[in-house]
Amino acid sequence: ELIERSRSESIDSLINNINLYLSENERKAALAELYFLKGRNDLASEYLKTQIDSFIQTAGQNNELLARLYKNYGLVLWNQGKDEDALTYLNQSLAIYGQLTALNPINQADILNNIGLVYANLNIDKALAYYQKALSIYQKNQTNAIDKIIQTSINISVIQIRKNDFKSALVNLNQALSDWKALYSGKPLPTEAFILANIGNIYSLTGDYILAEDYLMESTAIYVKNFGEKNAELANVLMQLGDLYLKQNKYKDALAYNHKAVVANTFSSDDNITVNYPEPENIIKPNLLLVTLMRRVIILENFYYGFSLKNSHLIEALNAIDYADQLINFMRNTTPNKKDIIALSDLAAEIYEDGQRIALQLDEVTLLKNDYLIKAFQLAEKSKSSILFSALVETEAKEFAGIPQELLDQEKTLATDLAYLSNQMNLIVSQTAKDQIRSVYLEKKRTYEQFVDNLEQSYPEYFELKHFKPSISLPAVQNYLANDEAILEYTIAPKSNEIYLYIITKKEIKFERIVGAEELIKYLRAYRNTLLYNLRSSFQDISYELYSRIIPIKLEKNISSLIIIPDGELSNMPFEALLTTPANSQSMYYDLNYLIHDYEVSYGFSAMLLQKNQQQQFENSSLLISPTEFKNSLASLPGSLLEIESINKLCFENSISTTVMTYNDASETNFKASELTKYKFIHFATHGTVNIDNPELSAIYFNEDSLSDEDGLLYVGEVYGLSINADLVVLSACETGLGQISRGEGVVGLGQAFAYSGANNLILSLWKVADQSTSELMNYFYTANIQSNTNYAVGLRAAKLDLINSKTYNSPYYWAPFILWGK
Repeated sequence: ELIERSRSESIDSLINNINLYLSENERKAALAELYFLKGRNDLASEYLKTQIDSFIQTAGQNNELLARLYKNYGLVLWNQGKDEDALTYLNQSLAIYGQLTALNPINQADILNNIGLVYANLNIDKALAYYQKALSIYQKNQTNAIDKIIQTSINISVIQIRKNDFKSALVNLNQALSDWKALYSGKPLPTEAFILANIGNIYSLTGDYILAEDYLMESTAIYVKNFGEKNAELANVLMQLGDLYLKQNKYKDALAYNHKAVVANTFSSDDNITVNYPEPENIIKPNLLLVTLMRRVIILENFYYGFSLKNSHLIEALNAIDYADQLINFMRNTTPNKKDIIALSDLAAEIYEDGQRIALQLDEVTLLKNDYLIKAFQLAEKSKSSILFSALVETEAKEFAGIPQELLDQEKTLATDLAYLSNQMNLIVSQTAKDQIRSVYLEKKRTYEQFVDNLEQSYPEYFELKHFKPSISLPAVQNYLANDEAILEYTIAPKSNEIYLYIITKKEIKFERIVGAEELIKYLRAYRNTLLYNLRSSFQDISYELYSRIIPIKLEKNISSLIIIPDGELSNMPFEALLTTPANSQSMYYDLNYLIHDYEVSYGFSAMLLQKNQQQQFENSSLLISPTEFKNSLASLPGSLLEIESINKLCFENSISTTVMTYNDASETNFKASELTKYKFIHFATHGTVNIDNPELSAIYFNEDSLSDEDGLLYVGEVYGLSINADLVVLSACETGLGQISRGEGVVGLGQAFAYSGANNLILSLWKVADQSTSELMNYFYTANIQSNTNYAVGLRAAKLDLINSKTYNSPYYWAPFILWGK
């Protein structure tokens, strides 16, 4: 009843005069919904979390009010930009409703519609499918669901706009507007404002700016009348007005309305926030503010190029980028789900790309020596591997804060359990079993979140250190480098169709702008294909062309070691196989001049991570794993056993203690039960599998243990839950270096997971590898490293050169796939 009344009455009045006859649980649940409608996600979340915890303890799992609490909490999480967590709660709400008798089908349709809202950010085709399912149920119950039919039709029209089907969207929106006015006797309500805003958006997209302005202005008036001056929906329309004025080159009006959008999206009454942006805790919808700031940067950049040529406009744009960076850090610190962090990193990478472009322009037009170039490099660093960096910072924070080991073990157990349950939800097909596991997952998730909250409260120093983000210092990076080392750090900039290359040595930083990024990526894909399919003639032409473009400078003569920090698809190419001189068509593979002939080559997730990793200490022991024969129809790997035996012999001869797991001993159970933190080297010689669409399901194979619940596959999600302290992890298996390309996080897969769990250096493969050649390469590598005590880049280079000079395995197909992440 209260929620129905909120459509036509003041929400503040309803909150202040909430019915006294409601039970305590019902009153708090109603308050949560009203605060959500008002746009106070913070208060709604607070009420819902306490209600869910207390309700489960008193009323159990299968209860309609609990289903409603889950639904509402899912919507709050969606409003906070935490889409994956939102889907988990909404799907569990749907599961509970499905188990209740005498179910009102409209409740089920409401959740389907809400799931559609979440998928609108992730997959518009899935969103449309959920909206249509909801609409079908509403239409069967038309008498009681007219308003919901209208609202779902509006949601469908938003998807049509996203698909550029403006005609269909406009027809649906005008019909919805007519139906809504008839239903509520012309009284202007927020749903009408939403319809008007979307009609205005269509006219803006199709170039009818006068009509667009009329509809958007009318929408803002209705939002202000219903919600006041502070509301995220109002902020969204004000931002659209700013975009509309930008299209007409009305730069000052565009900035003014963008500013109004920022103000409307805060709880504060202070409008003077163009210089001092609001504290992140004071923002109604942080992800909307991020988008607003991106639009502000675009307005200021267009103002500069289109009219003013005043550096002050670019400097103001950089200030907005700096504030967006603070906001991104805040959102990462309050977002526990890795998938949601990856989605945020994708948006953040776009913001940091804008920042680099503007800083580089300022570097060209100002006299400040390298200040803005260094700023651009710092922004490039911020866009790389935030998950890994946060993991290292958190580990250090736990050590400095003196948290007892038993508490750290308890946290790790909870995290491991969550990873296992998350994997099971992805793997299990049965919907009933999936619902049961999700219920256990949510209970375990709440326990984990409460545990972490208590840890942060009990150890405030840990909280401070965990959320402290050290500044990115170029001198610190240069101090880490040896005189003969250079970092080549790349950023792909799709907006300008460029690639930014930062070259950093002990003494200086340089910059190169590589034009034609799209074409270069096509060359990169062709280069990979020539390697995969051993196409020598095509490889020779493409490899040299790619080298000429991707390394367009001559490095100083004293440089002998390159650290490549790639971006996007550059992460999937072996730089060391690039040809540095044109090849004669008659040349054989062993005659060619590869980059590996001139340089040691390694790869890094970011420059700051390279620096931090060197602070670890390691024991002198190794863990060697080779299942060799597999029980799940996979091909046997006899070469892998020889590989392990050879490494074991080298370790013994050099006083390195070893633990060897082969055949049935090489089980997932035995691996997890071993003391993983004591090994300096961990070497897997086995099969691997890559799932590009769902990286959490990428895995390496063990032998199955019939006496254990383990399935013989170590998934990415499980690797995240491990604690290791290895200087080197070698994944001598197929395609272990591949995964889902994420802007801002790099390759999301096995490599990132092992780095997260504590591996200082990694050797991974970029394509399916041959058993025998891999065994020989690894034997060369460990011989070079263990006997000569060289760094890993030197050892891997020596191993590759040995294969290049061999009669059998000189093709890059055999030696190029294995790359070193680290040093």
